[in-house]
Amino acid sequence: MKQKEIFLHSEGDAWFARNQQGVATKKLPDDDALLLELLDFLPDNVGKIKVLEIGCGDGTRLAWIKKNLYADCYGIEPSAQAVTEACTKGVNVQQGTADMLPFENQSFDIVIYGFCLYLCDREDLFHIASEADRVLCSSGWLMIMDFFSPLSRARTYHHCEGVQSYKMDYRTLFTWHPDFECMTHKIRSHGEASYTDDPDDWVAVSVIRKCQKQHIA
Repeated sequence: MKQKEIFLHSEGDAWFARNQQGVATKKLPDDDALLLELLDFLPDNVGKIKVLEIGCGDGTRLAWIKKNLYADCYGIEPSAQAVTEACTKGVNVQQGTADMLPFENQSFDIVIYGFCLYLCDREDLFHIASEADRVLCSSGWLMIMDFFSPLSRARTYHHCEGVQSYKMDYRTLFTWHPDFECMTHKIRSHGEASYTDDPDDWVAVSVIRKCQKQHIA
């Protein structure tokens, strides 16, 4: 069975149950490296924006963005229980996975991967990148927070038998293409806001700009 099916049918809800209390105790935006990065690059006069978070959990981050940045917020999440909880926060969240996004072309200003790519099936990565490119507007922003490794690495996911977790430089799903440029890439410790020299604990927050360039024939 593919990992996405495992998360859609069981492990997504199990992950939500394990992490719900920890998410609820976070102080936003101070305890969220991704939100801090978003506030750092987003212009004050950006106007109304439309945001999609893939792997949004119970919608806590999206609800903060909606309230404080007055954005239209949407989410994709494999856990049915997390989707139900997210909808109570007033954000539009659907159950699904990153390789098939039920949205129109170029419909979002910002697409966020909220710590989910490390659990995606490797054979789906091309579809995942293609779907993000499809729904992101031509001058949009892509944000990724996930485990980081300069070289691709696989480890056993100890919460569920038959599942692997993967570390890599997830920017490369997009930055190989000339229309995508990495603007910031910050490595930190998984459990703290500071840097660590332990590569097993590296987490990266990356901001990538999509901007169609004129290609000379």
